[in-house]
Amino acid sequence: MWFERHVSLGGKPYTLDLDQARAVLDSHKNTLVTARAGSGKTRVIVAKVAYLVASGQAYLSEIAAFMFNRTAAAEVNERIGMVEIDGVPLKNWGGKEREIRIASTFHKFALDLVKAAGDRPEIISELEHDSIIRRALTKVLTEQKRRLSRDKQEETLRLASSFIARAGQQYSGDHGLSELFQAVQEYCTEHSGDPDYADKILIHETSLAVYQEYLLALNYPKIDFNLLMSRAARVLRDGAKASCLNAARFQHKMQQISCYKYLLVDEYQDFSYLFFDLIRSIRQNCPAAHLFAVGDDWQAINRFAGSDVDYFLNFAEYFPEDVVDIPLMTNYRSDCRIVENANRYMLKNYNPNADKAVPFSRKRGKIKRQNPVKTKFDSQDLLEDGLGDGRYQNILADIVRSVVKDAINARGLKPKDFQEAARLLKTTYKIVKKHHKEQILLLHRHNFTSFANVSLENLYLALRRIMVEEGVMSEMDFDSRVRCMTMHKSKGLESDVVILLEMDRSQVRSEHPHATIFEIFGDTRAAETADQHRLLYVALTRAKHKLYILSSDKKPVA
Repeated sequence: MWFERHVSLGGKPYTLDLDQARAVLDSHKNTLVTARAGSGKTRVIVAKVAYLVASGQAYLSEIAAFMFNRTAAAEVNERIGMVEIDGVPLKNWGGKEREIRIASTFHKFALDLVKAAGDRPEIISELEHDSIIRRALTKVLTEQKRRLSRDKQEETLRLASSFIARAGQQYSGDHGLSELFQAVQEYCTEHSGDPDYADKILIHETSLAVYQEYLLALNYPKIDFNLLMSRAARVLRDGAKASCLNAARFQHKMQQISCYKYLLVDEYQDFSYLFFDLIRSIRQNCPAAHLFAVGDDWQAINRFAGSDVDYFLNFAEYFPEDVVDIPLMTNYRSDCRIVENANRYMLKNYNPNADKAVPFSRKRGKIKRQNPVKTKFDSQDLLEDGLGDGRYQNILADIVRSVVKDAINARGLKPKDFQEAARLLKTTYKIVKKHHKEQILLLHRHNFTSFANVSLENLYLALRRIMVEEGVMSEMDFDSRVRCMTMHKSKGLESDVVILLEMDRSQVRSEHPHATIFEIFGDTRAAETADQHRLLYVALTRAKHKLYILSSDKKPVA
């Protein structure tokens, strides 16, 4: 095809499959690309840019690509810089283009815009953000004449922080705070007198008061990312009234935006009202601009941070003009059994009518479900005269004691307290040892395990020490080949071998005690269950060749 003959990336022909080519060549005004895990969405975004420029439909300066993190933006810009068309670098195509970095985060775009409008916002750090919320909570509790235990206060702090993050996403703009007040008031009025809602009402009222104090503490130019996005959308809607210290610079920026012909959005399943409002405001300045959104509703796992998968599921309602949905279903990452297993899980638990992924690999791959409880283990062998299992307990105890802040509690922790955790550690060790020359990813639903005092990090450190002490891997090899994190943090990653730890229903299907507390943000049991299924799909699809599912359940979750 034309692409393969004329376009190259890093000196190699730029190949596309038929579905990818259809997405790249599509000319609808509003295009949703449903890209399952491993289907090459970044490849399609870069190819779309190359095609638009090579076909004369747009210059690079007339394309804006929005990514959800700086790493993804840097990767897209780097690939665009490596693309050549008939031997000519894409950045120089037509002889007019300078090197333009078209991909940025939404936040970077917003920051550049408000600076061009003459503002000098100071984005608060994460540490400062947390500190302001903590001070605000202390003030609110004092005014309410409430005294909480340390644990209860920390729990309330987490809830207030979540409230603020989500309120800033869903109730932004000039009327956002008044609408939020009304929503909370209606919720509290509706459930007043119901003893089952007494705690929830108090949490809503407290969180709202903390949010109000938080906003008061952000004296401009102090600002957070949500307020920055809202401010940028307002500038776009009402540019003429912007306080502009440099009129020429602002006029140039608005002229650049008005020339946009294509808006590309990555990770569209993580869209929220703030992002929708910004895109809508951009389009007010360039009404003819095409929208090309790429994402996967099966990987929508950030509702807790304010994302709303409804923008994906009902794309045609939000962008109804000349709309199309193009599926990318070929998984180029994982072997057959891994892809088919993930499909079965989602079709059974999430949406039986959804399009399923198709494996490109002809290799079968390996899935092994393993019960750590059945691992041979001598829990009494602390002197290591039998199976040598005392080392697992001793190492866990040593590591945990080294991180426990309370010295008295640390002294009270004995190796025998870690028998069951040590059994999981031994099971994991045996798998890692078997594949020690491959890339390995350990995933868990939480940062903690089901064992007292054993965090996920503690388990990882214990595994590292055993691997090194047994001479299986050096410290350098272990650090470069073995990664460990929560399922949430694994999104976008892949590995030769993936080990899913503690896949018991009690762990992966457990409902968080606060999962349905903020109904005003759409929290329901159904939404929480859907989140869990999508998160598990993400975990299942990180594996390229081998997937280990460790569970003590008779019938594993997946």
